[in-house]
Amino acid sequence: MKSHLSAILNRLEKLVESGDPKDTFNFEKDEEVQITVSFDGENQVFIVKYPKIKETSDFDSIDLVAMEIFDLIY
Repeated sequence: MKSHLSAILNRLEKLVESGDPKDTFNFEKDEEVQITVSFDGENQVFIVKYPKIKETSDFDSIDLVAMEIFDLIY
């Protein structure tokens, strides 16, 4: 059985490894973007955008970002 949380963490780790704040991942549910995530390597924070409500949040923990994504798409 494949873990959805593990797949989310893998994508977030790729953002950290790239170090380019222009790199983003969209996470979708029913073919609609629920959340867009990028990583600011200089400040060591994940920038999370919620397109539906046009808000942005910063997270300094990969675990918290992964849980937020999981809650929104599963």
